[in-house]
Amino acid sequence: MKKKILAFTLALALALTLAACGGGNDSGNSGGSQDGGAAAPSGDVPAAGPAASAEVSGDNMTISLFAGSLPENTPTGGALAVMAEYINAYSNGTIQAEAFYDTALGDATSMVQGLQQGTVDIGVAGTAYFSGLVPEIEVFQLPFLFGDLESARTATDGPAADAINAKFESVGIKGLSFWENGFRELTNNVRPVSTPDDMSGIKMRTLPAEVQVETWKAMGALPTTIDASELYTALQQGTVSAQDNPLHEIVSRKFYEVQPYVTLTDAVYTPLYMGMSKATWDRMSESQQALIQEAADVARQKQLELTDEAQAAALQTLIDNNCEIVEEPDKDAFKQKAMPTWAIFTDQYGTDLVDMIQK
Repeated sequence: MKKKILAFTLALALALTLAACGGGNDSGNSGGSQDGGAAAPSGDVPAAGPAASAEVSGDNMTISLFAGSLPENTPTGGALAVMAEYINAYSNGTIQAEAFYDTALGDATSMVQGLQQGTVDIGVAGTAYFSGLVPEIEVFQLPFLFGDLESARTATDGPAADAINAKFESVGIKGLSFWENGFRELTNNVRPVSTPDDMSGIKMRTLPAEVQVETWKAMGALPTTIDASELYTALQQGTVSAQDNPLHEIVSRKFYEVQPYVTLTDAVYTPLYMGMSKATWDRMSESQQALIQEAADVARQKQLELTDEAQAAALQTLIDNNCEIVEEPDKDAFKQKAMPTWAIFTDQYGTDLVDMIQK
């Protein structure tokens, strides 16, 4: 199994070197129009698509792009840098975009508030930070909803995503695209886990969401919620013996140092959401709006590519650190145990979104 994973990992390209672009301060409309062609893009920026190839016109403005609490050297930070440079390269001088990272404009909660108020123009963060405005966005995190990564990515770019974007417009946010943090995988320090029965009696840290708590309780685990900042210490001291996170998070937080068993459950898909202040969007011309949407789409593809690379590199790190990896657990058995917890969501919000995803 390790040789199989190693071959897959080595086949991936090395992570691209991404450059963040400068320019601009806080959002604002300087009024008037500006002549001149697009700035020459760097080699990191894709060639212009249909929207950017058309002549972009409109009032001059500077806009902020914010990655919440995420650093620049993450897949999300790298993709946000590409998005900012794409806008600057192809806006015909009418938009100056600047990317901010790692709480430079506040935490993720204040970022969402800023989107509503127009003090932050574009922001991306975990869907949980947006769920206070549109709770239905959490549909994508129902346990074992997706059988594979392709299905999850299709769903977050399909009818269910469109329906959720429409709900955000009514609360002052224009939905641009879904990015991702990846599937959550299980780690523990008790035993290899291949079936739900193997979770019996294991104390596990879960997300502070009812569906997640009830899911792992159904597996026989003893779930508890612990803040992410305290999780390593809790695992080290035995307060809990298991947790789940995307592979690159497991590696970046060094959980593998105290969690030798890894199971690729793909239990929960964790998307990120990119929203734009409706106030900023409404100040833009149609050609500027088209450019922003195209830039978001381009950056989504870059973010997914960089996430794939980060996940593969993380998997290799786990192998190199002698973790025992269960590559093919009994996912059907896990899903059967988890399915009843979906009612926690559907009893409140109906089944329309789930039906859209499953179709």
